[in-house]
Amino acid sequence: MRRCWYVVLVFLLFPLSPKATADLAEARRAKAGAVSISAQAVDATLIVRVGEYVERYYTRAQTLVATETVIVQPVSRRLDPEGPPRQVVNEMRIEWDALVGSPPRAVRELVRARGRGFGPSGQPDCVDDRSFTLEPLAFILPSNRDKFRLSVGPLETIGDVRARRIDYVPRTPEPPRVRWNGKCGWVDDFGRTRGSIWVDPATGEVRRFAERLSGNVDLPGPGNPDAPRFIAERADTTIEYKKFAFVEPDETLLLPSRVESVTFIRNSAVPRVRLTRTFTDYRRFLTGGRILP
Repeated sequence: MRRCWYVVLVFLLFPLSPKATADLAEARRAKAGAVSISAQAVDATLIVRVGEYVERYYTRAQTLVATETVIVQPVSRRLDPEGPPRQVVNEMRIEWDALVGSPPRAVRELVRARGRGFGPSGQPDCVDDRSFTLEPLAFILPSNRDKFRLSVGPLETIGDVRARRIDYVPRTPEPPRVRWNGKCGWVDDFGRTRGSIWVDPATGEVRRFAERLSGNVDLPGPGNPDAPRFIAERADTTIEYKKFAFVEPDETLLLPSRVESVTFIRNSAVPRVRLTRTFTDYRRFLTGGRILP
């Protein structure tokens, strides 16, 4: 035992020669570089896999219709409810023409609404139309990826699944886009946003989406000189996905089940709103006009 201990001490007490030290450092750098290149290749492969999944996802979503229940709730800065909510129920489907490069959009048909509207006179449903679309995932499509900086993060647990996080931020933020109709404005794009998706590394399936503002955003007004300055202080959106089963043919798809958006817009008549959307009763369109569960 003493002999072994002595050998270890001798090895530690007598350092490597300068040349051996340099060779060892070079070998370590080469190994680190190889590991870095290998990791980058793995990350790039994952991003491509997720993009292919999203393409298939949008194509399949065109054959789906769902019941969308929206709860519109004014809130305080601490997110406490302020007054009674409004409930809106829609039938929703997705339209997307990948051949012409158009973005996916949600098409809604109102089924019923309950509760006081929060819009101006003559436009009581103004706040209802702050629509969630499935377009957020379009950033990772091949035609859009170059517009974003993408970085692959660690494995995290989403529900009972281990998922890889991919962070994204626009390389060049777009200016905010707001549609105005009278006193009612709808923000189509806040511009300065960043977010993350959590994906299954093996399949590319998206398990969760989250997006937030990078900072305050000065929103375009309606062009009326009497209108105040509108500033977006917060715009958080999270989307949770779950599996839904279909028959004839039997198929299981991972689809949005719940979306929560919290928006703070200074000088808006309803400055702080939480919208909670749940999707149920997914049905599938097949050839011949049939709708199946």
